[in-house]
Amino acid sequence: MASRRWGAGTGVRMMDEHDETLELRVERVRADRARALLAMQAVANVTGVPAAAMQSRCRVNDEVRRARSFAWYLSHTEYGWPMYRVGAAFDRDRTTVAKACHDVEDMRDDPALDGLLERVGRGLAEITGVTEAA
Repeated sequence: MASRRWGAGTGVRMMDEHDETLELRVERVRADRARALLAMQAVANVTGVPAAAMQSRCRVNDEVRRARSFAWYLSHTEYGWPMYRVGAAFDRDRTTVAKACHDVEDMRDDPALDGLLERVGRGLAEITGVTEAA
């Protein structure tokens, strides 16, 4: 239960500074998870790999692993999230995310894939209103 204190002379109960910070962090995690789901759904729409498969904690095939990596990469590049934040939003370790993002970056030498990621990324930025790194 959140600790509360009375505002000095106001007669109004105020949340402690710690509680407010915790509340803001919880809200940011919720917002990040919603954006992560949006990235997975956008990737699902262009790859045909279901977003639910990308969320699986079980062993997955190469197609699912690649699609999941695309969602992580787009979250990093389009939302401007550092690797630890991408990992937190997708419930993965930041080092796993970093490896996947580096692999996707290497794959961008293929013009078709590069164009696809560019289009999906622009769509995510437009939907979320992100114009700069968040």
